[in-house]
Amino acid sequence: MSVRVVLRLFFLSAVVLAVALALRRAFLWDVMPVAWDQEPTSLWALGAAFLLRSIENLTAAVGVIALVVAAALWLGGPQPKLRKGE
Repeated sequence: MSVRVVLRLFFLSAVVLAVALALRRAFLWDVMPVAWDQEPTSLWALGAAFLLRSIENLTAAVGVIALVVAAALWLGGPQPKLRKGE
């Protein structure tokens, strides 16, 4: 695995995070679970907001892990190449 592949994964997760965040902020900005004395929210909106928030959290975690792996690969230096037969 190379640093370039891991950084591609990081940038892909950043794009997915940005799209999910933009969709949630644009269309479902006022959706949240409510108490008994407040006006209820429709179930589809609540489910969609939960799904988009879950996608945001997962892609953020993948992005952080990808950056850690890329840093470890970059700081580890070049890997020795094996000769044929080894």
